[in-house]
Amino acid sequence: MGLWPVLTFFMAALAAAAPRPASFARVWYGHTDDVTCLAFSPDGTQALSGSRDQTVRLWDASKGESLAVYSGQETPIAAVSFSTDGRTALSASDQLAIRSWDVRTGEPVLSWPGHGVFVYSAEFFPSAAKLVSGGSDRNLRVWDVATGREIANWRGNFDYVQAVAFGPDGGRALVGGADCEIIDLATGQRRTVLAGPAGIVLDVDISPDGNLALSAGMDGNLRLYDARTGALQGVWKGHRKAVSWASFSADSKLVVSGGYDYTVRLWDVATGRNIKTWTGHTDRVRAVAFSPDGRRALSGSDDKTLRLWDVDQALAEDRAQRVKN
Repeated sequence: MGLWPVLTFFMAALAAAAPRPASFARVWYGHTDDVTCLAFSPDGTQALSGSRDQTVRLWDASKGESLAVYSGQETPIAAVSFSTDGRTALSASDQLAIRSWDVRTGEPVLSWPGHGVFVYSAEFFPSAAKLVSGGSDRNLRVWDVATGREIANWRGNFDYVQAVAFGPDGGRALVGGADCEIIDLATGQRRTVLAGPAGIVLDVDISPDGNLALSAGMDGNLRLYDARTGALQGVWKGHRKAVSWASFSADSKLVVSGGYDYTVRLWDVATGRNIKTWTGHTDRVRAVAFSPDGRRALSGSDDKTLRLWDVDQALAEDRAQRVKN
């Protein structure tokens, strides 16, 4: 059976039996190296995670059980995503190819040659008919999902592409790297440059209502923008080190962020207030995501684990504390 499965089972049993702090749900074990990226399925029942162990894992999001392991890529995984119908999983290794997988069977569907350099981001278009990938070659490449054919190659005014997020209308994308800009997805041309990013941008997101844009930076701050004009709306301080990932909730009212300070933080978009700081990870938090219903948040860390957090409970605790004060 080997030592690792025994240790994994033992750690999971201990986590299940141990007293849980408020608003904490569960630790997911399985990866043998840093967890670098994650995503919920559109219906919230499953999740994907990618790791430096060169595997992608499919999880039961309610139980924290590993349902499948997708392997075959020869370098660490940099990005994972679901198609909008939840039937296809996408993974990008950090140096070589991009692959798609059939979620039901676990079989690989297609493999793209990628950029030939570091790939940092791969995301399905809102229609799921195409995907975009970005890397250190300063290009955004657009691929046909059905055939794996490259159909566009856009070069922006950035040193490299670290992160990509789509607007809800499917007509624009926010691109982050050495700076942030919103581009037209039909032409690849710049629409808006966001004002004031400081240093390298590690992640970006556009609110589901399309009104706001968000960047997470090496300087430890989150920056909120008007997604139409690019005007800076606020700078959120709280993380003590770089912010590696940040995501809006489905109702655009909350943001979850993860950082190199080992914390996961919940923010109120209207005020920029840090509602909750979750601790428990023992190394850098590399990725975070809200469940589609906004009631849970998932984080992945260099400590090789994923952790599921109870957003509803965190909000209830915050309301109670404010009433008390």
